[in-house]
Amino acid sequence: MPPGVKMIDGSMLEGGGQILRYSAALCAITGQAVGVERVRAKRTRPGLQPQHLTSLRLVEELCEGSLEGGAVGSSHVVLRPGAPRCGRYVADTKTAGSCTLMVQAAMPVCVFAQPPPPEASSSASASSPVSTHLELRGGTDADLAPPAGYLREVLVPLLGRLYGGLMGGLAVETVRRGFYPRGGGVVTAVIPALPPGVPLPAFDLTRRGNITQVTVKSFSAGRVPVTVASRLAAAAEAALRRTLRKLPNGAVGVPPILVEATVETAEAAFGDGCGVLVYADTDTGCRLGASAKGERGVPAEEVGERAAAELAEALEAGACVDQWMQDQLIIWMALGSGVSRLVCAEPTLHTRTAMVVAEQLLPGVKFTLTRPAGAAGTSGEEGRRGTSGAEEEEKGRGKKQEGGGGGAGQGLWLIECQGAGWTVGRTLETPEGKAGGSAER
Repeated sequence: MPPGVKMIDGSMLEGGGQILRYSAALCAITGQAVGVERVRAKRTRPGLQPQHLTSLRLVEELCEGSLEGGAVGSSHVVLRPGAPRCGRYVADTKTAGSCTLMVQAAMPVCVFAQPPPPEASSSASASSPVSTHLELRGGTDADLAPPAGYLREVLVPLLGRLYGGLMGGLAVETVRRGFYPRGGGVVTAVIPALPPGVPLPAFDLTRRGNITQVTVKSFSAGRVPVTVASRLAAAAEAALRRTLRKLPNGAVGVPPILVEATVETAEAAFGDGCGVLVYADTDTGCRLGASAKGERGVPAEEVGERAAAELAEALEAGACVDQWMQDQLIIWMALGSGVSRLVCAEPTLHTRTAMVVAEQLLPGVKFTLTRPAGAAGTSGEEGRRGTSGAEEEEKGRGKKQEGGGGGAGQGLWLIECQGAGWTVGRTLETPEGKAGGSAER
């Protein structure tokens, strides 16, 4: 083990790219040098692929760090961080690698970034919010990852609801869609940094409430027939309507379904593709989403029904978050202050892996999993469980390996986390509460 480097086993649990993204993000935020060995050991093509390397290089640039082993195919990497800085950054996979997974790695780092040096920010007003601007190039609607539209329509609104003004100005936009095999998509993000000394508050997502509205957004692009977008939307809408009629929903009854089908212009998409995003809002502020991407030879109706079925599974279970959001919130729970809670379907392998990485890299962080009383498949409280173990690895294994989601079992689970209460400028060498906005490392 290199001196001063915390080593993470890249073959544990899900054994894929998520370990790299979370390890790199927490390395940059905490100032702790981190190495990952046996990178992506459980994938068909182990080692770094272009999209993973691009994410690591982006985090390296964000924190003014130094990456060792940064080459396609590498099975061992070490990131030695500097201090994250707000600014403008561009990252390009030069493939159809997922832009959304780059956002997953970079967004937490940007939230805990320090202001740019005075000479770099002299043109900005002293009272204006400090933010980071990202331009990410690659695939926007890729396999094994949530589409870019999910970030805009589900992740960003939910983080805004959980953190209020601390996330003021947070935005993710799709400038141009890009598809396999050539990529060519462009996603931009504006990510505000926390004020010095202010941690993220704990959150509570344990009451799903009644469904108030469901939205269906479909698209087609390039040489895909223009009728496909409307067929995707119609199939998803019909399937969701059947589900909603069966769900108990209090006095609200069957909620309305809003439908939007878009045929992208040549300027708004590079290549050929289609897909559908669906999401549901509740009267307690939850937003749950699901999606499906068109495939050659698969009827549009089947694709639309697939997205609807994924959302229906979460709604029927009574979960407060969907399968994609489940693991994406883990890092925010770990970095926040106090005890955060969320109710979800059975934690996926990606979710369990994210918990283990956070516990290894953030002092004082502890996750617990509980089967709430009355959850399907249990007669009551089953006690608290750890976040790893061979039996959990097999239980949590899902179909959507690279970016999370998939693999939910029956019934509800409660995830609780004692967070680290991290603040901008704090490092593992800085006593809690002593960090300042201008700290160097």
